Amino acid sequence: MFSGEVQQRFILFSTEHIVMLILFIVLTIAGLKFFLRDDFVKSTPFWTLLFAGIFIISELSYQIWALSVGVWRSSNFLPLQLCSFSTFFGLFLLFKPNRPIFYFYFYIAIFPPIFALLTPDLAYAFPHYFYWKFFIQHMAIPLSAVFLLRRDGYTLPKSSIIYALALLNLCALGIWGANTLTGGNYFFLNGPPASDTALSIFGEGVFYILGLELAALVVFIITWWLGNKMIRPARIQN
Repeated sequence: MFSGEVQQRFILFSTEHIVMLILFIVLTIAGLKFFLRDDFVKSTPFWTLLFAGIFIISELSYQIWALSVGVWRSSNFLPLQLCSFSTFFGLFLLFKPNRPIFYFYFYIAIFPPIFALLTPDLAYAFPHYFYWKFFIQHMAIPLSAVFLLRRDGYTLPKSSIIYALALLNLCALGIWGANTLTGGNYFFLNGPPASDTALSIFGEGVFYILGLELAALVVFIITWWLGNKMIRPARIQN
């Protein structure tokens, strides 16, 4: 379960994959139904601690596991992938509400983890530790974004889309520097991962980067629309 070697490789849309997707759909429906209730605020301390616990345990155990089995490399295990970014921003927001940071978090925390769940960049199959860590963490991120939206009464003005895109590109510049120093492929800026994922459709080179930018814009617009559906109409800003 904790071996550093891939003893059984994860297969896309296998039974173990489909089961996790069904579980995510069930949790999403139940979570949305609960978080959109007016009286859910009574249980916010529980959900705050639950999401915080998942985020801390996921990232901390990942580093401990990689070091303990001797697979840790700066090119692969620094917490610089987009979902790791989401985890740290989400952890901060759970204990310190901040509107500008939430704008960035909400837009990167909804669809990117869902795309990762649909086409995981995952080598280890069930019942390996990394299989559980990957799916639990990626399920928690979008649910926590909806939770924070409702808990803290945020609104999503149209300008938040531009703000989030600008901050994402600013982060990407820093990540590009980290990739240059470590030889890694954080944020998948140098190309899609070796396994088949949603990023594989964007081609190579400059067209790959342009495809990422266009996809981010489209995804952020859809996220904005969905987010505003979760806000009472009187609280929507134009």
